[in-house]
Amino acid sequence: MMIPTLLIIAFASFSLMRLVPGDVILAQISGQAGGAQGGTAIDPETVRRLRHELGLEGTVVEQFARWLGGVVRGDFGDSYLTQRPTLDEFRARLPVTVELGLIALALSTVTGVFVGVTSALYQDRVPDYVARVMAILALSVPNFFLGVIVVIVLSRLFGYSSPTGVNSLFTNPVTNLKQFALPAFVLAGASAGIVARLARTSLLEVLRQDYIRTAFAKGLRQRHVVVGHALKNALIPVVTLVGGQLVVIVGGSVVVEQIFNLRGVGQLTLTSLFQRDYVQLQTNVFLFSLAIVVANLAVDVAYGWLDPRIRYD
Repeated sequence: MMIPTLLIIAFASFSLMRLVPGDVILAQISGQAGGAQGGTAIDPETVRRLRHELGLEGTVVEQFARWLGGVVRGDFGDSYLTQRPTLDEFRARLPVTVELGLIALALSTVTGVFVGVTSALYQDRVPDYVARVMAILALSVPNFFLGVIVVIVLSRLFGYSSPTGVNSLFTNPVTNLKQFALPAFVLAGASAGIVARLARTSLLEVLRQDYIRTAFAKGLRQRHVVVGHALKNALIPVVTLVGGQLVVIVGGSVVVEQIFNLRGVGQLTLTSLFQRDYVQLQTNVFLFSLAIVVANLAVDVAYGWLDPRIRYD
């Protein structure tokens, strides 16, 4: 189902982009002229020439067929704004988004599982109530709101702001982690809340199974039973959710990167949308979708490792 899914996503996004108000050709001509002058006529021949050069001739289906043919050959087209290949622009910004996403995914998974397991082991006691309240709060606050609040509070009350510019993890690891700590925390919030609630529910269900009761009856310690027997099976639905949370993290990176001024693919996507750079936007959406579909496939394969009873014919 990967190929038909990608084709549907690509065509849907390709069509929706053409519904964005405004005309990229007229905007480009006006920008080159330093802004449209009142009453100034635009040469129709220039418009036709630009539409031909940018591949905007014909119906949406014809344009999509030409674009898809280029993708099969490894040519995603050139950006309207920079006149550079969109794949090069994507690659240049990708390391920032990948690092932010990996830190946020690791933070949300570790925090969510820890809080969920603690909540399950202390069911209906004070730690359980505290953990559940924390999870609900994390779920309830949108990342764009949390990001703005974090920036305002830290800058106004403590005079702190994240380092700016491009700081590589390998050349300047301390500054790099300082730069990504706050954005990753904001991006991981909602995902951690979802993981915590699911981990709690799943572990409680596993702890009620007969083989867990047998393990306790044999005199095994709680830590050995939970870590060695219950937790692995309880993580199966959590792994499914973590794979799905990649969608949330990819979508959230568009806003979070803009708030914290990180020059990643998320910020590039938002800029392309505002500037009506259809080709760059289409490239970003398609490659993000490819990453998410591949992640879902990896999650399916991981089931067989977590539970030997699951096999695919």
